[in-house]
Amino acid sequence: MKDEPLISTTTSNTFVYIAFLFPACAGFLFGYDIGAASGAVESIKSLVSVSTVMNSLLTSSSLIGATVGSIIVFWAGEPLGRRRELLLGASFYLTGSVLSIWPPASVALAFTNLGRAIYGLGIAFSMHAAPVYISEMAPASIRGMLVSAKEGFIVGGILIGFAVSAICDAVFSDQGSEFRVIWGVPLFFGVVIISGMLVMPPSPRWLMLKAYTNTDPVVSKSYRDAATAALTKFRRGATPEMIEAEVYEIEQSLVQEISTEKSSGWSEMFKARRALIAGLGLISLQQLTGQPSVLYYQTAIFKAAGFGSFASSASVIVSGAKLIATLFTVRYIDNFGRRPLLFAGISMMLAALIVLFVGFYLSTTDGDDENGDPVISLPHGWPPVIIFALVLYVSGYQVGFGPIAWLIISEVFPLNLRTRALSAAVTVNFGFNLLMTFTLKPLQEAFNSLQPGKGQSYLFLLYAVLTVASIFFTYFFVPETKGKSLEEIQALLQSKSRARVDIENSVN
Repeated sequence: MKDEPLISTTTSNTFVYIAFLFPACAGFLFGYDIGAASGAVESIKSLVSVSTVMNSLLTSSSLIGATVGSIIVFWAGEPLGRRRELLLGASFYLTGSVLSIWPPASVALAFTNLGRAIYGLGIAFSMHAAPVYISEMAPASIRGMLVSAKEGFIVGGILIGFAVSAICDAVFSDQGSEFRVIWGVPLFFGVVIISGMLVMPPSPRWLMLKAYTNTDPVVSKSYRDAATAALTKFRRGATPEMIEAEVYEIEQSLVQEISTEKSSGWSEMFKARRALIAGLGLISLQQLTGQPSVLYYQTAIFKAAGFGSFASSASVIVSGAKLIATLFTVRYIDNFGRRPLLFAGISMMLAALIVLFVGFYLSTTDGDDENGDPVISLPHGWPPVIIFALVLYVSGYQVGFGPIAWLIISEVFPLNLRTRALSAAVTVNFGFNLLMTFTLKPLQEAFNSLQPGKGQSYLFLLYAVLTVASIFFTYFFVPETKGKSLEEIQALLQSKSRARVDIENSVN
């Protein structure tokens, strides 16, 4: 039988929704950078001479900063706490944006690269803290929806980034000024995040962790009282008895987690094997199944489908599909559960990759265009099929891997390891993203050496094989966490009597 929730259904979640908006805006700024970067870089290139190496650096400097930042938060995240980490991330967003937009042309490249790297630190701190803060303050009944909705803000940010770049390109006669407007937009959202998080309470579970690990009884009690006060704000309408019951549940979970563990470093993370395999496995497969590479080919696919010069702007269509799919997941994840949506999303990706493999295998390539993109000639009748496959692929990613991998990471790790687990996940995510980006061309050339002109198709086949592996991985290693409090998830994951992780209720 399903456990009764600690918090009454009459409890108001209004404050939870308000608190959610600020870490979600931090996610929006991550997505905005993805969507706006190419337009801003083109603007800078019209202002000053940019070498090939410098062009690559401008494009990837925020990702490099994010990768470095994700390593830093492994050690800094726990002492800072989720709230202060979000505040620091927003400060990096602001600082990076200012450095990117103010310098004159003579020093634009140096300051812009520095600004993009600092902005990347903001991405790392924000993307590390946001899912944890949301999951730790939200009740179990809406936790999946809110953590997934953060992904929706990221996709929305991508769309707005594309839109702002397009508008600036159409409005400004002086193209060299566009990047100042494009990279100036995050200033507003950075101020909103800082203003909001300054009045939001810290995560009650982080406060309880500080209370339990502090040896000074006076300080420990002050942290516990602060956790109770924070939880009272997040559970508007709950009685004091309900609040105390949830605080006690968190406390008992910590007793079980920390009684035999004195540290929360790498060694202790490896002891949480089930959580480590499920969480980091999903984050790795999220990238290894080809998301960066498939999106790399979207312009070539749209050109082959007859979009011509509009192909470079057709990414708005892809982003729109991603947003609709994400909103579907947000709406139904707490109804259907994590595993069913993962199976559905991965299966959609698999079907799309098979179609892309066949379509590209049957196509011919006629060299590269002026931008270095392959010129593809698809067989008669295939262009709309390939476009549909591309949209199906990105939609499947947003139904499954996109939001759910981060949700699982934020749920399955013990409280005393959660911060460092998220840091490891962010590092793995950005690391594999860089790996997929840098190995794309070498892999394609290697496959071309086996069968000339078919390198792209074999890449899609490789990703299809990895999606099949992902289905088996999900079946055997990913738990169902729907409707469980974080403490209930920990109790069930730590049970040694189960041969396979399966924490669905016996009666759904």
